[in-house]
Amino acid sequence: MYYPVLLGIMDPLYNLFGQLMSYLYDWLQNYGLVIIVFNVILKLLIMPLSFKSQKSMARQQFLQDDINEIKRVYAKDPQKANEAQMQLMRESGVSMASGCLPMVLQMLVLFAIWPPIQRPLHYIGQVADSSIASIGGYAFEHGLLSQNAFSNLGRNDIPLLAVLRDSAQTLGESVQQGWIQLRQVIDLNFLGMDLGRTPSFDPGKLFGAETWRTYIPLLILVIVMIGTQFVAMRMGKINMPRQQSKEEKEREKRNPAKSGQTPKQAEGMMKSMNIVMPVMMIFMAFTLPAAMALFWLVSNVMAIVQTYLTYVLYTKPMREILDKQDAEKLVSRRRSS
Repeated sequence: MYYPVLLGIMDPLYNLFGQLMSYLYDWLQNYGLVIIVFNVILKLLIMPLSFKSQKSMARQQFLQDDINEIKRVYAKDPQKANEAQMQLMRESGVSMASGCLPMVLQMLVLFAIWPPIQRPLHYIGQVADSSIASIGGYAFEHGLLSQNAFSNLGRNDIPLLAVLRDSAQTLGESVQQGWIQLRQVIDLNFLGMDLGRTPSFDPGKLFGAETWRTYIPLLILVIVMIGTQFVAMRMGKINMPRQQSKEEKEREKRNPAKSGQTPKQAEGMMKSMNIVMPVMMIFMAFTLPAAMALFWLVSNVMAIVQTYLTYVLYTKPMREILDKQDAEKLVSRRRSS
């Protein structure tokens, strides 16, 4: 029996994304290009908030000396240190919340794109659930669709697209019965890759005489995607607050009272993300259709471009000002001594 997906709080967003991707497919007639263009549009919409967030992070570097001093003065009273730090940021117009919003939006987009990618026939092809059930029932009765695939059509209708592609009889019957129109049959191929397939590292598939042409390109796509993620994470460090120098580390060893004056929280968060993100990406890459890997690849490339622009426009000029201020302080101390 076919069970329709229960309506949930995210359904309006799923439907919105599906409708937009459907319009793009009618225009581009290429599933891979739809994934790319749709992702670029989303990134451009979120980019102003991301720029604002990264600009706020860059401005925090001007406050680092004051923050370090607050931590030193209130080393034994974390609550007062936190209150003083928040007051300093409010007076300086720096918002910590601005750094969270773009990340929340990106995670929301990531989860909202998941259903349209797994159900392109419904969301992009705009085929009704009842029609998908009828086509699935016909394919199942004729031994073209497994019991498992038929039962899971409410979550993944890609196997049904494969049946419509490979069985002219099923396609003809479906069109004749009015269950589907030819223009609604989505072609999932892109640059020789079947984006509806799930990538695999199974040697039997990668080196099989009948399967290597399908799975090796998908594995390459996943490898490139993971590679761009590492590049994006590495580049993300260039917009982080200035890291603790060797001199500062030695100073803390010699004088424990100076401990806590360097920004370790952001550094620790970055290290955690460097572990969590690749693990999550690898898991998703080998459990979801390859279209998800393409989506994430484009996201990584956009993130790299955005990070570089932020560095050139905000971080680099601010660091030059800070370096100039540090040099002036050093000259002043030498003169006074």
